[in-house]
Amino acid sequence: MDVLLLGAGGLGSAVALALVGAGITELIIVDDDQVSLSNLHRQVLHDISSVGMDKTASAVSHLCALTDDALSIKTITQRLDTPEAIAAQAAGCRVIVDGTDNFQTRFAANDAALKTGIPLVHGAVVGLHGQFMTIFPNETACLRCLFDGPPDEEGATCRTQGVLGPVVGEMGWWMALEVAKLIHGQGQPMVNRLMTIDFHQGRRREVILRRRAGCSGCGHE
Repeated sequence: MDVLLLGAGGLGSAVALALVGAGITELIIVDDDQVSLSNLHRQVLHDISSVGMDKTASAVSHLCALTDDALSIKTITQRLDTPEAIAAQAAGCRVIVDGTDNFQTRFAANDAALKTGIPLVHGAVVGLHGQFMTIFPNETACLRCLFDGPPDEEGATCRTQGVLGPVVGEMGWWMALEVAKLIHGQGQPMVNRLMTIDFHQGRRREVILRRRAGCSGCGHE
């Protein structure tokens, strides 16, 4: 498989649509939730006819309707929130994409990438802010180099802060472009850099990153 996509919500919707549009035909899509009417404004892979369906089933139906290409899509309708569970499903994939909405799974995805050696494209959105970066395991800065670990409390999330559809749309397309670049070996990946976008102010910022000595994830000395 080309891509293990964690999440078929807001970010996952944008990523999946863009990847299939770019000719990526092999996907594993992971999500344990069902389509909700209140989320359709940002989860554009689904529509009102999908309400109540598993997001994974809705995703396959809509993606297959978009192209004449033969898509190979495996679905996993359960939560993968440990490094071991993610690593097991990522075996044989070329890229892991983190389109999740909680810190526990984000760090589990980071640790699974370090365990398997598979590049990870990380993205996150809350309110009017978004960020993304790419991790080459044990070569470039990982998520734990930045934040060490998830916070004791979940903090600001889409549920507590809300998020607009265009925000996840733009961030998801950035992430999908990064995946396509990695698969096709084109361009400069967003490694050792964190792109943040403040949509409230209309500003983009690129933060230069370095592997952190003593990182609990990649163990850089």
